[in-house]
Amino acid sequence: MRREVAEMSELTWGPILAGYLFLGGLAGGAYMVGALTDLFKKEKYAVLSKSGILASFVSIVLGLVLLVFDLKRFEVAPLVILNAYRRFPGSIMAVGTWIITGFTLVSLVTVVLWYLDGHGLVRKIVEVIGVILGLATAAYTGILLSFARGVPFWHSGFLPWLFVLSGLLTGLAISVLLIPIAAVFMPKAFGDFKSTWNATPEYLELVGYSDDLGIPMIFIETAVMLLYLVTTPSTGILWSGSGISLYFYAYLLLALLMPLA
Repeated sequence: MRREVAEMSELTWGPILAGYLFLGGLAGGAYMVGALTDLFKKEKYAVLSKSGILASFVSIVLGLVLLVFDLKRFEVAPLVILNAYRRFPGSIMAVGTWIITGFTLVSLVTVVLWYLDGHGLVRKIVEVIGVILGLATAAYTGILLSFARGVPFWHSGFLPWLFVLSGLLTGLAISVLLIPIAAVFMPKAFGDFKSTWNATPEYLELVGYSDDLGIPMIFIETAVMLLYLVTTPSTGILWSGSGISLYFYAYLLLALLMPLA
């Protein structure tokens, strides 16, 4: 009986939910990259702004699909998910549900405004709201894990900030990479992407701008990662745990250093 209780209280999240958490952080980061570029760089990097907003919306939709699939209740009781909205603000899951719902809607509206050439002022007002919700969406993933019971390794105040920085970096990367992908495979739908991709100096300037943003964030993320590792309650396990192999430390080192390459 005691063993059964222990097994029931053990936290079990599979790869599907991990994919949702990754896509949620990616969506929040990509939106912040696109919106902030539009707010501060105006028309100079409009293609990057548009790419970030589009990548954000696609990522959050795919993440929600994975979440619904992981719940395994949609086919049996599709309305059960509405219970998460009713528990606001007493449940962190309910708070996250409202944040992600609001962010998804704002992301959709921003995409529509971009592709319909909506009024610039209206779009920027929506983007300011979206940046706040995007930041909350990226941070919520880390907050959720830091409150998870049974995994002391996640209990650190630096974990949400680590997710925000990771979301920004992956969002920046996908925003830059989406431009040539859309230009090659959907040139008619994304004529401005194709024009930027074909104009090599213009695209290289955009890549240089992304480097100027990304390199400082990589150093900051590395510092936050180290702070997280030394403040988590399970820090001692990293240095003295008998079950940790040399491969773990090699993986950790590569994860910290490879982005700089």
